Amino acid sequence: MSGPVSAEFFQDLKDGKLRLLTSKVRTDDTLLLAFRGNSINIYYRGGSILRLANGPGNRNYTAHFDRNYAKGSTDPLLDKLPKVISTEADCVVWVEAIPLLKEIMNSFFAIHAKSEREFQQLVAWENNRSAISNATEYFITDIEYADVKRSARLDMLGLKWLSADRKNGLRCSPVFIEMKYGIGAYDGDAGIATHIADLNAILGDQATRDQLNLTIAAQFNQLSGLGLVRFNRSIKVDQVSVTGDPEVVFLLANHNPRSRKLLNTLETVEESPHFKLRFFAASFAGYGMHDSCMMNLTEFKARVSSYLN
Repeated sequence: MSGPVSAEFFQDLKDGKLRLLTSKVRTDDTLLLAFRGNSINIYYRGGSILRLANGPGNRNYTAHFDRNYAKGSTDPLLDKLPKVISTEADCVVWVEAIPLLKEIMNSFFAIHAKSEREFQQLVAWENNRSAISNATEYFITDIEYADVKRSARLDMLGLKWLSADRKNGLRCSPVFIEMKYGIGAYDGDAGIATHIADLNAILGDQATRDQLNLTIAAQFNQLSGLGLVRFNRSIKVDQVSVTGDPEVVFLLANHNPRSRKLLNTLETVEESPHFKLRFFAASFAGYGMHDSCMMNLTEFKARVSSYLN
């Protein structure tokens, strides 16, 4: 289940045996770290390049690279990677192997493209760590969030923190982002209407909303503590909390404006009593997210309709 890691795990990532891995993520814009409760995933191009997991009271970490990416590869280094990271030296071996693992995954993605997941990671990078991240008003705390107990599967979790409120860590609200890449993703079992129905069920439960707020805040605070989000820090803000009405944002990448498919889909959508439904319209180009770039359902339908007139 996604969520913050233990204090011991966090300390090892910050300045313990795993610190060189965190440093690698911090200085490599193609990598993204996500917390999974008792484990972490390091993502590359939207795929997990490394998973580290530990058990209760265990300061050793099992390390896993998905061999499905490596079908056809005969590089002997894959068999030499430590299955358990118990020392800093073990961590160094994994860090030094990342360029090779990237090449293996590049070969896999050249045949088996995962465009939506790759662009999810790009959205997280632009809003969390890019040169313009301090100017944006949304931070991404997780991608591919899953909570089987609550039947919650979300493309991205995050928080909205308006630029005017950066001196107040109590003024952050929860955001749930669904990304659709191309017009083929608008309908069907994983389409826009289905996601809205699922989110109505998930966010209609106050206990679930409260738990998600705690998860988002804890994830952000740990990412911030590891230097994996970039923004101008106020000395008054050490930790943030997440409260208020949730916002569900649909981020539709590479829409074909000549297609009626999106407008037909939007005609089946209704506003929700449990969250603010928004559609992201880029500020000229890019994925930097601002409150003023968010359109409500009525505004977005009018924009899409204007393309067809």
